[in-house]
Amino acid sequence: MLKYLHIRHFALAEDLSVEFEKGLNILTGETGAGKSILVGALNAVVGGRVYAEVVRTGFPRATVEAVFDLNRLPELKRWLEEKGLACGDELLIRREISQKGGTRAFVNDSVVSISLLAELGDRLVDIHGQHEHQSLLRSETHRYYLDALGRLEGELENLASLYRQTREAEKALADLTRRQRELEEKYELYQFQLNEIESAGLQPGEEASLQEERRRLVNFEKLFELTARLEQYFAGEEVNLLALLAAAGKDLQELARYATELAPLAGEFESARIIAEETHRAVTEFQNQLEFDPRRLEQIEARLSQIQLLKKKYGATVEEVLGYLETLRQKLHLRENFDLELARLRKSFDALRSRFSEQVLALSEARRSAARQLEEAVMAELARLGMPRTRFKVQLDWKEDPEGLFVYQGKTYAADAQGADVVEFFISPNPGEDFKPLNKIASGGEISRIMLALKRILARVDRVPTLVFDEIDIGVSGRIAQAVGRSIAELAGSHQVICITHLPQIAACGRHHFVVSKSVSDGRTYTRVTRLSREEQVEEIARLMSGEQVTEPALASARRLIEESRLQTVPGESDQ
Repeated sequence: MLKYLHIRHFALAEDLSVEFEKGLNILTGETGAGKSILVGALNAVVGGRVYAEVVRTGFPRATVEAVFDLNRLPELKRWLEEKGLACGDELLIRREISQKGGTRAFVNDSVVSISLLAELGDRLVDIHGQHEHQSLLRSETHRYYLDALGRLEGELENLASLYRQTREAEKALADLTRRQRELEEKYELYQFQLNEIESAGLQPGEEASLQEERRRLVNFEKLFELTARLEQYFAGEEVNLLALLAAAGKDLQELARYATELAPLAGEFESARIIAEETHRAVTEFQNQLEFDPRRLEQIEARLSQIQLLKKKYGATVEEVLGYLETLRQKLHLRENFDLELARLRKSFDALRSRFSEQVLALSEARRSAARQLEEAVMAELARLGMPRTRFKVQLDWKEDPEGLFVYQGKTYAADAQGADVVEFFISPNPGEDFKPLNKIASGGEISRIMLALKRILARVDRVPTLVFDEIDIGVSGRIAQAVGRSIAELAGSHQVICITHLPQIAACGRHHFVVSKSVSDGRTYTRVTRLSREEQVEEIARLMSGEQVTEPALASARRLIEESRLQTVPGESDQ
């Protein structure tokens, strides 16, 4: 609920604060005193449209702050957490409006977009009057209210589960159909690629082996020259490294018999001599294997070119080319089984779609039954509120869609987890007039009373904690005014209600009464809000009844009206 509203430099409000209570909060005051300024400021702080003209003359900006109590609103807390705006039991919103036309919004001192602020505002406040913060005027909310009134939560949960299954089956079928189409379109290409790779007979590691063999053939002369030179070093006529090492090793062994400290070195020298012999043997074997074969070099060059071409087409390495070959084999093998798999998926999808369509139809019938009940209840409530000739209609439509999931009598319609129904509330305020959407009704007073009727009936399922009624008393008086007052007071049993009124019959129903007034000081006009005591409320209602001259009979009538109003309604205070 709204706990606190602080307005600075907004229209006639220089620096104004109001602490609201749960239940019914009444605002009265003379025409032009600034009652609508409060509503306009509240509309601004919950994301409504606002203009630079509201900034008080002589100041750079206007600021509106609102504090809301979220103690009994766990769903809203979860929503805020999802948006990265987690908070405790109190929520602080601030809106700044610059004289130059700019505007900024803050939630718990974090900057937010105006669109997010408006989305949050929709969950906090409904303002009924000449402002756009009226959830019931937006047709997208009508289906929720109808479903909640009809207690269709279970049906919706089952339908949502079936919808997900049907969508998944549809996607699986579409994916396989697409893959089949792609494969048919590319079958000849895939077959050619398969034959090309298979005929090449690639082997893992083949390319590296061929490149090594090619290097030897290309560098044959250099390799032969190097091995011949090494042969001369190891066992030549002029230099015989192996013979010298053997002689030196023999002498070193003999020396170590007398100089034991040289024994380890003698052992290491012998190891070096053995390594030299093994090296000579390996070089000799390598030299014996050296053979220049021009035809073999040509074959290797051709094979490497073939491998390079395949890599350019199918993968960066031979292993990747072989991996692509396996993919081709799988695709072409799958082609042979497409028809069977498609038939299986089609059967599964058709069965799910049939079940889904049955549940969509059952949900639609349940909604139509709930719609008839809502129509009767709203028209009865409107008659009680002085609009006996007003007709109310809940319209449910289906939208044809050739790709829709819902099938009925050979036609397909758009449907989702919420079913196929497009729900909208319509009103005909006067006999002979066509039904119109709620947001096309011109009269603020009519809108407010229609909203009051709907809110009264939908109070149990309405999630918006704070309701504001502006202009609800336009065109009503006497018995009808009393009925409007009782309805508002009853609604305050489940919601926080803020009501601006000129009528004593409505004002008398309030538990918390505020008077809005204006004064002039130093050539400037100021709006202020005063909370009334019990006796001050009696005087204010007497003033509403008799004018500025409050008489004893008027005071007695005011007391009687307050007592009667409370005896007739006795609403429980809202926990919102």
